[in-house]
Amino acid sequence: MDLKALRVFIEVSRTGSLRQAAQLLGMSPAAVARKLDHLEYYFRTPLLDRSPSGMALTEAGELLAERARLTLGDMDTTRQLIDDLRGLRRGSVCIYAGGALVSELLVPILTEIHDRYPGLRFRVSEGRTKELFEALRHGEADLGVAIFSPESARPYVQASTPLEHAAIVGADHPLATMRGVTLRDVVRHPLAVPDASYSVRQEMERVARSNGLSIDPVFVTGSLIVQKELALQGRAVLILPPECFRREIEAGSLRSVPLLGEDRIGTSLDVCRHPDRALTYAARALNTALLEHMRRREKGVGGPDACWQTMGVSDPIGGGGPDMAGLRYRA
Repeated sequence: MDLKALRVFIEVSRTGSLRQAAQLLGMSPAAVARKLDHLEYYFRTPLLDRSPSGMALTEAGELLAERARLTLGDMDTTRQLIDDLRGLRRGSVCIYAGGALVSELLVPILTEIHDRYPGLRFRVSEGRTKELFEALRHGEADLGVAIFSPESARPYVQASTPLEHAAIVGADHPLATMRGVTLRDVVRHPLAVPDASYSVRQEMERVARSNGLSIDPVFVTGSLIVQKELALQGRAVLILPPECFRREIEAGSLRSVPLLGEDRIGTSLDVCRHPDRALTYAARALNTALLEHMRRREKGVGGPDACWQTMGVSDPIGGGGPDMAGLRYRA
């Protein structure tokens, strides 16, 4: 089996265009077409329906695309694991995270890891929770950081710590001086929230319905940059974890106002991986750093009674990382 042909097929299936895939792969369209012909000859069946408007996968093509992603992911992991055996201490890691978590959570960890292990390379993808777990399932990501993980994704969650949402407002906003607010207080002001496909919006709607309220946001956007700018200008209230705005809150340009009582919107911050897939050296280094961050956060935020959930991961670096043996699953 020609692994390059599988990579070509995946790119064509992703773009729906032979010419675009050829450009992205640095190949000629004729060379891409030959690779596709070889695959169809190998499997003795059409994998693509070709039309003037583009290419679409056949049923067999859909099956191959899913399996090819797993195969190529496993081969890349195996190559890095062999490098690990040779003591090369290099490689790459792909991590998925929600956009709200990238700048304040991931970037400091990634820069710290790069300082310690300059031979490692990192690929960071932003995506919704559903996309994150699909990427883990298909071998397109090594690790993920999620909030509002669905119950069906629990096997992928190796560590969790509580995460509270708050009303995020500008320093001069009328709510900024309050010690706590209800959702009824919040909806009296212009809101900036993501659309209904986001879990935080769904949870807001649930809490609102229980209070006989409705959510009528002035601004609907999934962009953290847009939401933050609206809050900084005093034009909107946000409902997000304060961790997403640590620097602005410390500088005093934004305020975090807790949601009170039954209006609280709580979830968990989850570090995720595929339970049956080995981690490379690069992925283990980042995984250890994420777990250590959560342990420090737990001590500083959650207190001794906060709940940790873990798959029992011990130090994966070999003496250079934290001892995770004390972390245990608790339902």
